[in-house]
Amino acid sequence: MADLFLEFCGDELVVTQGQTLTFGRAADLVVDPDNVHLHRTLGCFASNGRTWFLHNLGRFIPIRIVDLVGTSRIEVGPGDQVPISFEEFSVQFTAGTLRYEVLGALSEYTRLELGLADPSDTVEFAKVPLNDEQRLLVVCLAEPLLRGDENWTAHMASNKEVAERLGWTTTKFNRKLDYLCKRLAEQGVAGMQGRADRLATARRQRLVEVLVETGAVGPLDLAVLPPAKPAGADL
Repeated sequence: MADLFLEFCGDELVVTQGQTLTFGRAADLVVDPDNVHLHRTLGCFASNGRTWFLHNLGRFIPIRIVDLVGTSRIEVGPGDQVPISFEEFSVQFTAGTLRYEVLGALSEYTRLELGLADPSDTVEFAKVPLNDEQRLLVVCLAEPLLRGDENWTAHMASNKEVAERLGWTTTKFNRKLDYLCKRLAEQGVAGMQGRADRLATARRQRLVEVLVETGAVGPLDLAVLPPAKPAGADL
């Protein structure tokens, strides 16, 4: 059984078989005791004797685990867990306006085999090929981010504005958006399922973040967009 090596802010820790390590505002690994937006215990590293797992013990903060050798990443929603299938990885999460990162590595590395892992295992993350219309939809929503706007979430077009720009009905836009969100949710991406306590804008923002971060769309795709309607054109 491999040991788990972790590093946070220059401090190194080793977690061996039979041990667990929690992290958060007041946990085994104290991340930031002064950030009231951070759960007292956000996550936990634990093993089943064969594989190390990352558990999200929080109520609303997602955790991301990123492969530092390859290109895969996994979103771990509150209450979920995933096996750590990366030789070197980064655990990332945001609380309030602050973002944190814990680096990790396994002393012995054996890649999980598809079909042999537990049902909660996720090996590939957000690999959703886009057709032409789906790409148009995502790029139109992501335009401020792709142009480097630091306040892009405030300037993201509304569903109606995107539909009008693309010459679609709002019904067509909503149907295509729902389909993309469903596909990402099936791949384990948190924040894609509609809930009474989740704003529609949050779901659209998460969709944009995931597809830009995974390289499904990029700045070069801005060339596919039709010109935006000038402000006041309908007046």
